[in-house]
Amino acid sequence: MNRRWLGPVVSVVVTVLSVATMSSLGVGVLVGLVGGDTALPCDRLPGTAQPFEGDRHIAYEGAPHEPYRTVPPTSGPHSPRVVVPGIYRDAVPEELQVHALEHGHVLVQYAPDVPPGDVEKLERLGRRHPRDVVVAPYPPLGHGIGLTGWQRLGRLDTLDERAVEEFIERIAGRYDHSWQHGAADCVSG
Repeated sequence: MNRRWLGPVVSVVVTVLSVATMSSLGVGVLVGLVGGDTALPCDRLPGTAQPFEGDRHIAYEGAPHEPYRTVPPTSGPHSPRVVVPGIYRDAVPEELQVHALEHGHVLVQYAPDVPPGDVEKLERLGRRHPRDVVVAPYPPLGHGIGLTGWQRLGRLDTLDERAVEEFIERIAGRYDHSWQHGAADCVSG
């Protein structure tokens, strides 16, 4: 190919790719606006719906506030700080748990009686969803595994990887400071 044609050919290719990229982004936005109500109805969700306990910020982790009604908590007063999704070897303070839930994340927490091999499997499941899941120990459970999303609670006596995966896939992102994608409060709505 003649070198004097190289510049215009590259310009045309870059322009075509840019237009194609922008067009696909535009189509994605339109689909989101027109068909964005993709949330599953309440009766198809794993776990049980929990009443709204508020969403106010407290001054710091451990600051006095009304007690949470569920173990682990599913909504309520929380820290203004947020814990990022990931694998934690120490328990996450409840006030940080709730703030993670408010951002649409799912917490997968385990009691001291969960075997180390099952903890490794839970951590592996968490790594499959690096933007959505916090995996951590939670001694107040006393027994088994707790799965939480905003106003949603699941409990497992023993590890059921399919149930954990289903909870993550169906609950993560339903709530992010408000109900998303057509999701609704399953207690009052």
